[in-house]
Parts: sequence; C-alpha cells; structure tokens
Amino acid sequence: MRPPPEAATAGPSGVAPLPPPWLARRSLPIVKIGPDTPLYRVHQLAHGAVHFGPAVDPVTGTRGPPTYRFDSLTSRFGVLYAAAQFEGAFVETVLRNPQRRFVSRNYVDLRAVTELRPNRELRLVDLHGRGLSRVGTTNAVSTGPYGPSWAWSDYLWSHRDSPDGIAYASRHNPQQICFAIFERTDLAFTTSATTGFTEMSSIIADLLRRYDKIMTRH
Repeated sequence: MRPPPEAATAGPSGVAPLPPPWLARRSLPIVKIGPDTPLYRVHQLAHGAVHFGPAVDPVTGTRGPPTYRFDSLTSRFGVLYAAAQFEGAFVETVLRNPQRRFVSRNYVDLRAVTELRPNRELRLVDLHGRGLSRVGTTNAVSTGPYGPSWAWSDYLWSHRDSPDGIAYASRHNPQQICFAIFERTDLAFTTSATTGFTEMSSIIADLLRRYDKIMTRH
C-alpha cells in the first residue's frame, strides 16, 4: 500500500537541527570512559585497527572529504569509529542494509574485531537519550542525512569543553551505543585481542540468526 501524497510532507523532515547559538555558552553533557574500558572496532584484516579517517593523502598531506556519519565537515581532524559492544560494531559495519537478508561470506571473512583501550579517560558528548535535548538536537543526528552530523562534529570538536568525541545510538540498532572519537594530539590507543571473523564462526552465526540474516556460501 502506497502512502497518500500528503504523507511526503507530513511530520518532521528527518534532518537533524544544527547546533543552536546558545550551546556555545553551556557545558556539554559528557559521558566518561575510563582507560581500562575496551572499545570494539570492526575492520578489514589487512588494515590496522586504529584509524582516524578519512585518510590523509601521503603526497599532498591533505585529508580526504567527509565520508561517514561524524567525519569532520572541514576535514580539520580525523575520526575513529568504535562501539561499546561487539554487536554494535558488527551491525554498523556488516548489517548496514537492513533490506538485504543475505550476508556475503567473503565480505565477513575479510574482517576482524579488535579491542581498543585509550591511554587516558575519554570525555564523549552524549548524543543519545537525554543528551540530545540538552544540546538542542534530535536522534536524526544519528539516523538522518550526514550533512548536519558533519557540522555537529566540527562544532563539538571546537567547543570550549574540548570533548574527545561523540557517543551516539547505532542507526541499525538504537540499543547499541557507538563512538566517534576525535583525533587529539594527546590521545592514543593500545590494541589487544584482534580476532578474525573466521575464528568467531559460532558468534557470527548467532548474531546473524538474531537479526534474521543468512550467510551465503561465498
């Protein structure tokens, strides 16, 4: 059944509100993560786990244009993406298209998960739950078009509170909390427990069943 024509303009636009002028004078809602807390990052086996993207061109020294949810609008800094749990990292990287029931085994087999631990406490802006209203936006910042999200990233990076990044709800499972971590000169990560997905067959199979997905043979 098709929605009526007026449904195209009914309700909210789905675009997140941009930072309001008054936010510059207020303290940000901050979530703190201790240096011993593991963060989970899914990445290709051929690549290192710690990556603040988009990549910097080795010849020109300039960073590429924004690509993912909370990349810098002006390419002033890099952003590392991780999640509080492996499930969150998995859905954000492997299950990005909810209408596809089949997941390529070749795609999965090329990937791994690594636990990251920051060298110091992380202070992340709460952009989920009550934090959304406190900064003057909606959850569309995590689900809507990327343009406002890029603008929020630049704004928060330069805010007087100097946060280390953003904690936000996964678009593909809002119960999972993800992190967009800003590149800071004093911030580094140690890595441990890198595990290829081929070594996690039972865990991957269980996750796919829970999301009603089917692994292909190739």
